[in-house]
Amino acid sequence: MLKKPLVLETLGVLIFLLVWHLISTYRFMPAYAIPSPARVVEALAANSHAIAAAIPQSLLHLALGFTLAFAVAVPLGMLMGSFKSVERGLFGVVEVLRPIPPIAWVPFALLLFATYLEASMFIIFIGAFFPLLTNVYFGFKNVPTSLIEVVRVMGGGGKEILVKVSLPSALPSILTGVKTSIGVAWMCVVAAEMFGAPGLGYLIM
Repeated sequence: MLKKPLVLETLGVLIFLLVWHLISTYRFMPAYAIPSPARVVEALAANSHAIAAAIPQSLLHLALGFTLAFAVAVPLGMLMGSFKSVERGLFGVVEVLRPIPPIAWVPFALLLFATYLEASMFIIFIGAFFPLLTNVYFGFKNVPTSLIEVVRVMGGGGKEILVKVSLPSALPSILTGVKTSIGVAWMCVVAAEMFGAPGLGYLIM
């Protein structure tokens, strides 16, 4: 017997496809704007080789951009969440830059970097950086001080506090940040590649 959530999810997909088909069939919008599901499948089949070649390139861009963001955001978030002086020095700057949409950085990236690939990597980095930084920061900031004091009373130093208290307490927040930042970075991949870097975005253009 099928579980109710699976039935509802399947029903939701079918309703979406039906609405899509009706909109494209009765021309509520131009055909070039919303082609029918069948036309989309035909186009995917006709361009399957190009799509298959573009997917690894986009995944590579995603991996590189996210890895760079992870390497910068995690240590910085740990420092901001653990030390008041670092938090006070950087929090204002982060809060000013964080709300800026990654795509709004495109003109700056095109001026700053010599190639479209480097500019695209920068956009992906920005997209992944701030969600991860924010979650790591709050994860370390909200570590219970009582647990830290217990470790200190027992003679533990900074290393013991980090390994036995801070990291385990902040880990759920870090993982949430990783999940969110990968999602945002993937959205940025296609948009960033439209400016010339090889991948799915360039193929769409």
